[in-house]
Amino acid sequence: MKKYTVLIALLLLMSRIASAHIVADSVGVEKKDGKRFILHRVNQGQTLYAIARRYSSSVSAIKAANPTMGDAVRYSQIVRIPIPEGSLSRKQEKTIDKAIRKEEKVKERAAKNNSDAATKATAKQQNKEARKSSDPAKAGIHVVEPGQTLYSLAVRYGVAQSDLRKWNSLPGNNVLIGQALIVSEKAYQARTPSAPVASVPVKTPNPAHPDTPTRTSPKSERPTSKKPDETVTAKTENPTPKPDNAGSPKTDNPATAKTEEVEVEIPHPGNDAPMPTRGRRIATSGVAEMIEGDDSGKYLALHRKAPIGTLVQVRNEFNNQSLWVKVIGRLPDTGVNDKILIKLSTQAFAKLSPEDRRFRAEVSYIAP
Repeated sequence: MKKYTVLIALLLLMSRIASAHIVADSVGVEKKDGKRFILHRVNQGQTLYAIARRYSSSVSAIKAANPTMGDAVRYSQIVRIPIPEGSLSRKQEKTIDKAIRKEEKVKERAAKNNSDAATKATAKQQNKEARKSSDPAKAGIHVVEPGQTLYSLAVRYGVAQSDLRKWNSLPGNNVLIGQALIVSEKAYQARTPSAPVASVPVKTPNPAHPDTPTRTSPKSERPTSKKPDETVTAKTENPTPKPDNAGSPKTDNPATAKTEEVEVEIPHPGNDAPMPTRGRRIATSGVAEMIEGDDSGKYLALHRKAPIGTLVQVRNEFNNQSLWVKVIGRLPDTGVNDKILIKLSTQAFAKLSPEDRRFRAEVSYIAP
């Protein structure tokens, strides 16, 4: 009876190895300290006594093979069943030992594969984090996830809530899922634009020699630093003629001085022209989103207050990209738009924020 039970367990083991399928109770054979054991998985309602009877063993022998086991067994527990010495032939022992070695190799190979997969996953994550940290456009930026609040983000990054509100121009402590926030002083300073100072060379006439062509000094001939596509207009009027001894103005130079004129780039949808200096400038900050279903291919927008037809300048506060768009309608006053300042067409949104679903924007325009 003992040999019959052991052979059944051996056949079950060989079947499991061949098909990679674990049977309900007998899950294999184990060799430990020179002794062989059948590994049994406890069934629902099965007792230690019933297990001993099934394998023609004794409760004391099973408890001796499982020192940490108490008087009771639990469902799905693995129990060692000792195979008595001399109950197997030499051939059976070799067959079992061979099966055990094969199973151990399978386990070692699986453990190695799992270890290699975990190592690759860790390396991939580290490379991803390294690329993210080395990307100036993403350093110091956190995208809000479900359940996160301004307080939890302040605790996470070790900063004050007031700083987070300042860095992101937030009116309160509310944040939106998917919103990209600046979470470090360094990132805030890197994204704060500095006011450019432009200088323009001016040509002046030479009153001492009216017939001599007017030249600018070497210093004024040096090129000025200006933003791309940014032009400035400068005009130099003729100097006021000084009166002579008779009280009439001198007219030594009948020819008027030449005036240098450079056209100023006019804002139009899609370009990044500078903000006009004349007029009352209105600027607000808030969240920008994309107009759903837009396929116009133009630079358009829906705004809360700007008059329809107005050109507004939209600047992404995280990457400092900006462009002009044309307001074609009012932003619907619904609950989903409570925290939205402006919605942009697909073309405009892709140019300002090709990666994020929404971004913090500064919207400026000249009041009519």
